[in-house]
Amino acid sequence: MILLLLFTQENMGFALAGLGFIYVFRQKFRKISIGFIIGGMVYSLAASRVIAFFSPVGFEYQPEIPLNPLVIISRFFDHPEKRQVWWWSFASFSFLPFLSPGAVLAVVSDLAQYFITGDHFVQMWTPFKHHRAILGVFLALGAMDVLTVFKRWQIQIAVTMLGVALVMQYVWHLPLNKLIKAEYWREEQWMTDDRTLLALGPEGAAVATQQNFVPYLSHRNQIYLVWPRMHDFVDKPCGQTSCWWLDFDSKAEYLVVDTRPDQWLIQILETNDHWLEAIGNVEKQGKIKLEKSEGAAKLYRIVIE
Repeated sequence: MILLLLFTQENMGFALAGLGFIYVFRQKFRKISIGFIIGGMVYSLAASRVIAFFSPVGFEYQPEIPLNPLVIISRFFDHPEKRQVWWWSFASFSFLPFLSPGAVLAVVSDLAQYFITGDHFVQMWTPFKHHRAILGVFLALGAMDVLTVFKRWQIQIAVTMLGVALVMQYVWHLPLNKLIKAEYWREEQWMTDDRTLLALGPEGAAVATQQNFVPYLSHRNQIYLVWPRMHDFVDKPCGQTSCWWLDFDSKAEYLVVDTRPDQWLIQILETNDHWLEAIGNVEKQGKIKLEKSEGAAKLYRIVIE
């Protein structure tokens, strides 16, 4: 299980270190916990170096770590989104994990890789993205750690925690609250258009597509991720040397994209303006040819030179 964890992503070594922090205060698990902490951190640092060798631009997220301890501490709280993370994370567990030194250290070790490493990581500060998912594990284990001490009141504390969590979901309209709202279940036209177009792609063809479409095309043998990048060109294909362009694997035969406005960063990996500009530039230069469209969803055939 540890190997599966570490092979998932380069920073899962820090997650392993977080588990070590939770159990390091227990005499029975102290030695293996120290091994988790040291081994996990060494693994993540080494994995980042290895990954850099496979990328033409090196490791994308270069940390900038201050040497002043006061600056380091202040960076944990110097932005509203960072303070939101602390509030929502611990409040959701009725602040019980604050009584577990191991859980606090685990949370600090996980947040440190995003919060103290500079503005390169600003998109990872929010409490509403997947980067915060691992905190749920640390906080739950921390809460259980505290409950083992307060054995006499375990049921009362657990019921109180559940009640507080449900009230928070309702009052502050947190994600679970969306499940009871009608608009969450409403089928919008763009959803129908996307599904219709995804079903129209030629069978067996290699397809390049945006990030949120990848799961819907995972039954194919060849599927490639598309991401917009600013490229420098000598021949000025868009009237200037620097243009927004679409990057994808050269083996792709078709391109499937959604051009509707107000898409999220996690869907198209850039702003909507840059996304549409990149698609437009590639299409104007004859690199892709429109084959089919459903509303704002479009299927292009990639022109092979």
